[in-house]
Amino acid sequence: MIAITEFYVHNSLNVSTSVKFNLTLRYFVIKSEQGEHCWTLEIGTTHSGINGEDYLSKKVHAINAQDLDEVIEGVISELCSKIDWSPYVVDNDPPYITDISPAESIDVPIGSTISFNINENLPAAGIDLSEMVITLNNSTSDFDITDEVAIIGDPYKYSVSWAPILRVYDTYD
Repeated sequence: MIAITEFYVHNSLNVSTSVKFNLTLRYFVIKSEQGEHCWTLEIGTTHSGINGEDYLSKKVHAINAQDLDEVIEGVISELCSKIDWSPYVVDNDPPYITDISPAESIDVPIGSTISFNINENLPAAGIDLSEMVITLNNSTSDFDITDEVAIIGDPYKYSVSWAPILRVYDTYD
């Protein structure tokens, strides 16, 4: 069995250039006592590489269906790193916050889950969360809740949410 497809890749800092890739996935049975089943993946492009290579390609042998997505992503990343994507667009615009919930208010109910989105418009390098710090202010103190937030999404749009682990409704003197 052979599966062949083609797709295009853009660099997020040069959206005017697209590179066509071809993907071939072959499934065969190795002649042996066990009749082993084997997948071989080949991904390539005719786009020239940084060092002048005429044809960039990579073959991966003996992959399994469970790892296929990761293998494809790894091979594409490796091949894309060998392509000259210049001229790059300078990413001067900072990310921005949208969809803040609950809406800005002095009286936020104690049972509220706090959420917001961080967005970055293309062309862009993407959002780097490595130095992000999230603090909660209860009008008397700041609390670092960075390790307690849930973050999902991709480098161009993240959804961040936080639900208090403990909700204190009453206080005693």
